[in-house]
Amino acid sequence: MMEMEVHGVNLDLMTNQPVIILKDSDSHRFLPIWIGQFEATSILMEIQGIKPSRPLTHDLLTTIIKKLEATVQRIVINDLRDGTFFAKIHLTKKSGRLIIDARPSDAIALAVRTKVPIFAEEAVVEKASIVSQEGEEEEVERFRKFLEHVQPDDFNARS
Repeated sequence: MMEMEVHGVNLDLMTNQPVIILKDSDSHRFLPIWIGQFEATSILMEIQGIKPSRPLTHDLLTTIIKKLEATVQRIVINDLRDGTFFAKIHLTKKSGRLIIDARPSDAIALAVRTKVPIFAEEAVVEKASIVSQEGEEEEVERFRKFLEHVQPDDFNARS
């Protein structure tokens, strides 16, 4: 397993769909995962420290986990089949460990709220990552600067 970090959330200009970019913390590999607009907004709001007036679904899930006296330990992007990513949420509680299947977008939204590490199986990274070559760092930096100015409203559906 490889530890990943959220590198950013962007809008794919070709599909007009949000994409979260995970980066391997030890190399120059980027793992793009296309996600829904709600999940993109939820992740961005948490990363940017924006608190909604009422809890979003991922905030509710975080609260329920705490009330059940469980703790999120990590999330793992564990598979990629037919273009669909799969994830697992690893929890601990007094009675033991629990692993729950999840969509990667929901697992990542939970991870950013609970400040737990995000991992990806090596096979998933090998299948779907993009390797940044030397000279591409400027492009990555421009992308990062763009992400600093993206707002959750940028992901609202357009007619």
